[in-house]
Amino acid sequence: MSFGRPPNGVYFLKTGVELRAFINLLRKFRGYATTLITLYINGERPMPDVLTLLRSEWSTASNIKDKTTRTHVQDTLERIVNNLKGEAKAPENGMAVFAGFHMINPGNYEWVYYVVVPPQPVYTFKYICDTAFHTELLEDMIKSSVAYGIIVVERGEAVLAVLRGGQYEVLKTVQFFVPGKHSAGGQSANRYKRQTEHLAEVFYKLVAEEANRAFLSMPGLKGLIVAGPGPTKEDFLEEGGLDYRLRDKVLAVVSACCANEYGVKEAIMNSQEQLKETEYVKAKELMDRVMYYAVKKSEYMVYGKENVVRAMDMGIAEVVVVAEELGEDEVLDIVMRGDSKGVKVEIVPRGVEEGKTLVQAFGGYVALLNTPAWVLEQQTVAAR
Repeated sequence: MSFGRPPNGVYFLKTGVELRAFINLLRKFRGYATTLITLYINGERPMPDVLTLLRSEWSTASNIKDKTTRTHVQDTLERIVNNLKGEAKAPENGMAVFAGFHMINPGNYEWVYYVVVPPQPVYTFKYICDTAFHTELLEDMIKSSVAYGIIVVERGEAVLAVLRGGQYEVLKTVQFFVPGKHSAGGQSANRYKRQTEHLAEVFYKLVAEEANRAFLSMPGLKGLIVAGPGPTKEDFLEEGGLDYRLRDKVLAVVSACCANEYGVKEAIMNSQEQLKETEYVKAKELMDRVMYYAVKKSEYMVYGKENVVRAMDMGIAEVVVVAEELGEDEVLDIVMRGDSKGVKVEIVPRGVEEGKTLVQAFGGYVALLNTPAWVLEQQTVAAR
């Protein structure tokens, strides 16, 4: 097995979206008793040491009383050893092996073998035999990836959210009664104004407390976006009591319509320059490019799985775009095909509205070509 290129069953994952799809795929499998093997190998560990441990586990497994469990475990260990021997060590980022016999139903089993090289380093060595694969270390990589906090605040309402990878999540909504304008005049108006300002200050402090609680301990927090209609966002920053460590992380103060999910989306849209490295913003920019091709350069674009796969096989696909909503099997299949063909595959994550457009208008698959699409059509006719 070579780590330099992606052989069958080896996934070189580059993004959190790919990692998430892979984790969801692994969750489908179940073994007969504790027969599914999870093996995490850090990049510095010599492979001969790993093989020695696996051979030792093979010998130990001979003591398992249940014949089916014993056979499955020993067979799986033997296959892992045969696939790993000949390598000096794991790739720089380490690797994880998931192998065993998935139980379709009692007496009916399917061999499963995946090797993943994750986008972040594996720092530990771990061997686990269980009824399911252990994906906790991979899940931690998603949780620890770069995060951006979002605070959308308007008078009496606020929402806290986090943007991580290709998805945003609403963490908390805050509501507090702050009166609007009053028609009273004279001293009543002044007194009412002071009361309203006091209630607004109380509300801003309440939002700041919730923000401090949500974001100060958040792993991987890189920055903060503060948004809202009118001057409320500036008033909040001035009067709210946001912790200085979070104030130092404020990347942008932008407009947003309202303190709800729509406001969160608008805050992200209005902060694209500051968030340009996130998968969410990259996905939006990618879909802008797809729509440009659809309108202006349609002859250099094909869509639908069959046409996209043919374009990849013919070597005329420059970039392939696929929707995560199609499911992990479809996504990982096209990623592996792209790796084998040297074609860049981009995934539009769930939670991005453009992903629905990709599915509804283009069947979830688009290929941007380096040569006109009529070449593909001509080759198809000739093949018939």
